[in-house]
Amino acid sequence: MRYSGGQAKDSSGAVVPVIWYLLNLLALPVIGFSVLVWLFIRSGEAPALRQAHTRAAFYMSIIGAVVIFSGVGVLWLLFGNTGNFWTGAIVWSITLHTSFVLWGMIALAQAIGDKPPYFPQKHR
Repeated sequence: MRYSGGQAKDSSGAVVPVIWYLLNLLALPVIGFSVLVWLFIRSGEAPALRQAHTRAAFYMSIIGAVVIFSGVGVLWLLFGNTGNFWTGAIVWSITLHTSFVLWGMIALAQAIGDKPPYFPQKHR
């Protein structure tokens, strides 16, 4: 018996990849990314909304890693192993990591509301 205030329709499951994206960033880096890759590979049989959120979480994980590590690499090339490098690398990493976590929180709100993610959007 359904609760009278319960959902009338079944969930699309779009929250699952976003939760694993946030777990990848906040608690389980390697395990979270491995599950995201697995979800991305198996997303062909999922509903369209879950596919969109899986694709977005996977791409944002890749983009985040590339941008953070390439920025730290550029700082290393510019400054070497100096205090300026460490200051810049820490500020760069914390700022971008926080930005990607905030994107994940917005994507989670979108997934809970059964809306597609803001990025990446399909071309119309």
